[in-house]
Amino acid sequence: MNEFSDFIKLIKEFICFFDELIPLEQEKLDAAVKNRVSFIEECMHKEQAAILRLRGLEQKRDKTQEKLGIKDYTFRQILENAPEDVSSVLKPLFDQMSEQVRTLQSISDNSKDIIEVNLHVIQSSLAGDSPGKETYSASGKKTDNNKTNHFTSRSV
Repeated sequence: MNEFSDFIKLIKEFICFFDELIPLEQEKLDAAVKNRVSFIEECMHKEQAAILRLRGLEQKRDKTQEKLGIKDYTFRQILENAPEDVSSVLKPLFDQMSEQVRTLQSISDNSKDIIEVNLHVIQSSLAGDSPGKETYSASGKKTDNNKTNHFTSRSV
């Protein structure tokens, strides 16, 4: 068990990391829904810092697994090959971390979808094909936006 203590601590660090990252991703999703672009940018800057931290944790995990002689093992393989007392501690931690990763992925996918929809709306608006851009005459009839009136036109 002692040789796995660093690995167990590291998994707990991953869990704390995801505990911090999930609310940040949820804030980004809420900002995307409310179309708060500057707040989304702020969240993305925080995410970039989190990604660097995640890379550091991944490097620590690689080194720790290498030290334990399980360098390229998946979590499932680690559980299968670890002593019973270690696997009984690791299994709930792996389950918790797996659930966090699924939650983070779901929120991230939703954010991405909403941001893509918002970008599409902006692009359509810039291209002039967005709904709601119709104009109407004084009598309430829809006018043809493709027909350009020159200021010297008699109908103006």
